[in-house]
Amino acid sequence: MTRPRNGKNGQRRGRRYLHDTVETAVEERIVYAETVDGFDLRGALIRPQGASEPADPLLIWIHTRQQSFADLEYVRIGRLLAGRGFHFLTVDTRGHDFGAWYRTPDGPRLQGSAWERFSDCVNDIDAWIEAARELGYRSVVLIGHGFGGAKSLHFQAQRQLPQVAAVVLASSGSSVRDKLPADLSDLAQRMVAEGRGLDLLPWGTGENYASSVSAEYYVARSILRKELYGTPDLPPAVARIRCPLIAWFGRLEDRPRRRVAQFLEWIDTNAVKSPHVDCALIDGIGFFYSGREEVVVQHLCAALERIGLVAKAPVPLA
Repeated sequence: MTRPRNGKNGQRRGRRYLHDTVETAVEERIVYAETVDGFDLRGALIRPQGASEPADPLLIWIHTRQQSFADLEYVRIGRLLAGRGFHFLTVDTRGHDFGAWYRTPDGPRLQGSAWERFSDCVNDIDAWIEAARELGYRSVVLIGHGFGGAKSLHFQAQRQLPQVAAVVLASSGSSVRDKLPADLSDLAQRMVAEGRGLDLLPWGTGENYASSVSAEYYVARSILRKELYGTPDLPPAVARIRCPLIAWFGRLEDRPRRRVAQFLEWIDTNAVKSPHVDCALIDGIGFFYSGREEVVVQHLCAALERIGLVAKAPVPLA
């Protein structure tokens, strides 16, 4: 028996996904990628039904913290994009969900959003771009939702890969500023020194809802801060990428500590090497896009078209 699940604010959700008419027009398959350090990652390739060959660019969707490749909103967005002719790959990084055990050549490793090392996202995205190449795609668009946007920015600032046709920041406040409190440094460093680096900091270590990260993650955030937000000697990551940049927030995301219009202004001002910067506030959507995926897809397709990235016409159904 299937029961609808309660969403934010107690709203029932689920039935619209189980009977999604878009499903009849797409093909879906689970795919895997292996990182250079031995992590096996999962993803789902969604493309128009009857597509006999790859069609560039492949849109690679990278999840935010505590989410995964198979979240309902991500799959729904992929199906809608495939219905418009795009090929879409929603992927896991090792930082998916809150915690995740991996079997690696060096033994079991605890990862997930509370234990991952931010710099490892380069290995994860490298693996997915290589997987895309093996699948026959010559160019990709990196679309990072929330913290996935920070990972996409960091990756392209490090790699500057020509096959990355654009970077998209989907509601990525973490690309702009650190969300962790600054007053836990002494506690985190003491826990690491005592051999308790994998232990979690007090619940509530975060901005939007009850959450936490490990002491090791917190101590290592100094690397994240340097790479993402810059230092006197290093420009922020958004200032170092040389491909087109698309960024948006939903107007419903605005909060006293999350002024999304200011975030967009910061991105637009600092993306000095990007040949095309497209920033927008989208009416009627919040952070998770639940029930508003069509609005996100319409905006994304229009923004991609403005930089000459259009989908191959989908194959008509018989």
